[in-house]
Amino acid sequence: MSLERTFSAVVALLLLSGCAMTPPAPFTPEYNPNLIDGTPAFGYTIKAAQAQNILAASPEMVAFVDPANTLQKSEYSRFRGLMRRLVENDFFVDQYDASATYGAAETFAARKGNCVSYTTLFVALAREAGLNANFQLVRAKPTWNVESGYLIKNNHINVFVEDIAIPGYIVDGITVDFNVVRPDDDVDAEIITDAHATSLYFGNLAIDEIHKKDYPRAFAFLKRGILTEPANPDLWDNLGALYNIVGKPILAEQAYRVALQIDESDQTAIAGIARSLEHQGRVDAGQEYVAQATKYQQSNPYYHYAVAYHAFNNQLFDEALTAVSQAIELKKKSKFYALQAAVAKELGDEGLQQKSTRLQRKYLNRKPRRSSPVSYNYF
Repeated sequence: MSLERTFSAVVALLLLSGCAMTPPAPFTPEYNPNLIDGTPAFGYTIKAAQAQNILAASPEMVAFVDPANTLQKSEYSRFRGLMRRLVENDFFVDQYDASATYGAAETFAARKGNCVSYTTLFVALAREAGLNANFQLVRAKPTWNVESGYLIKNNHINVFVEDIAIPGYIVDGITVDFNVVRPDDDVDAEIITDAHATSLYFGNLAIDEIHKKDYPRAFAFLKRGILTEPANPDLWDNLGALYNIVGKPILAEQAYRVALQIDESDQTAIAGIARSLEHQGRVDAGQEYVAQATKYQQSNPYYHYAVAYHAFNNQLFDEALTAVSQAIELKKKSKFYALQAAVAKELGDEGLQQKSTRLQRKYLNRKPRRSSPVSYNYF
């Protein structure tokens, strides 16, 4: 498979994860207001979705917190009391819904939601309890769907509660995580603002509407997200993807270029520009971006793993072995060795199978590196 063919299979980049996110840049990007008007694509101005205070606490939430919130109790006691009440009231019993993006009050009432919903709920409740709780972005490694051609950023959002003294630990705080899929151990975490978290909320709603093919409504949510936090590059990436979907590659290119203002290494934007230029018939102009995206692919172990997995599922075991070996050469991960063991079994290479299985266990048992030794995980 040539580099050109490989690249063409993955340049249509759309953030599909319910928690697809990137931290904000410390400046406001420059952009043409027509990009978030709607008229150039849909023929009429699209109003932004209604602004929302996703952290607003309902009276029921305030009453829920009160028993755990007394001035006599330490921050850690208040934290434990709040967490105990959530568990006792069945907030974490089969209630994860990837498509349910809610604000705090709606999540509290429904007792269900996705990671953004539960994270928002916990931040709101923790603050009601007098705790210094903030949204924290965990930047996971991207994965590829080789068949569909999408790069998928499965980034996560969780809660970091600061300024808590915990008996027996010297820590800055406690991480509370409501994600179904755990990020890799070597990822970076960063506190983000409430405005950025709110923009992610609207970005999630936009993704839901893109899946439903209600593109004007998706545009309205993206517009509100951008107005809330224009320095969130993921929103511009998704706007670029939406413009490509509705056949407006020039507008898509412009949206992706705004994302690059914010993060010059944004691979979604780089590949999106290449695809947009291709759709405009400007293939030569896109070669620089094709080269950048191809270089990124070839240096990324998760891309080779995706190629290997795709080949394995299609019983192309020699190709799968080559690709997974490339992934392992770049990064030693338990799941890479697990796939290598499965491929070796199909090829009848017992020695490689045993070696891969042994290394799979070795890397699976490695202790994760955490920003804090104290972490609560749900779902």
